[in-house]
Amino acid sequence: MVVINPGNPTGNCLTKQNMEDIIRLCYEEGLVLMADEVYQDNVYHEAQPFVSFK
Repeated sequence: MVVINPGNPTGNCLTKQNMEDIIRLCYEEGLVLMADEVYQDNVYHEAQPFVSFK
């Protein structure tokens, strides 16, 4: 599964809970998770900060 976080061009970020759910799904289904975080500097909403999948 490929996840792009934050989204481009909106800068919307996944919540920590969203990310934990994605990680759990990938683990349960045996999926490889690739996190594309190249737009981490394009965050425009302070109320929802960027959190890395690292």
